[in-house]
Amino acid sequence: MMSQDVCQAIRNLLQRMGIPFDEIEHPPVGTCGESLGFRGQAGWSGASSKCILLKAKGKYYLLVTTAEKEIKARLFKKEFGTKDIRFANRDELMEVTGCDPGSVPPFGHRDPALPFYVDEGILEAEFFMFNPAVPTKSLRIATSDLRRIVAAVPNPVSVFGEDESGRFVIRKVEKSA
Repeated sequence: MMSQDVCQAIRNLLQRMGIPFDEIEHPPVGTCGESLGFRGQAGWSGASSKCILLKAKGKYYLLVTTAEKEIKARLFKKEFGTKDIRFANRDELMEVTGCDPGSVPPFGHRDPALPFYVDEGILEAEFFMFNPAVPTKSLRIATSDLRRIVAAVPNPVSVFGEDESGRFVIRKVEKSA
């Protein structure tokens, strides 16, 4: 599946679920920071996504966080059952997601078994902004609609963040029937 196909799958999902979205075109981006800059120029605000593909014990996991946040892969060692966790390389990223670095979307991937881990900080924003697999486009949806999407996609989805004591925690998302 190529990036245009992933983008169309995202559009189809949003339309099927009746989720309104805003879209902008911008010069090609290679980083989350570049995307954030163009989104700001468009007057958009909200949580700007950074999607990271991790590999552990031969499996891939997609982490969805904010552009500003630094992710420490070691926090997921208990969840993934190993200390041997690494960021996927460019070839693996292309193979698993069909996307270039900087344009990996938070959903719409061809693999319905790819586990997603969503940063709870995203869910506190009013809007969620992301590249729909195409480095020249950005979409914006209401975060309440992102909650509906993660409950509806076939992928296993968890939310990560901190508990009331400040410890790292992972919570499973209840799925729609």
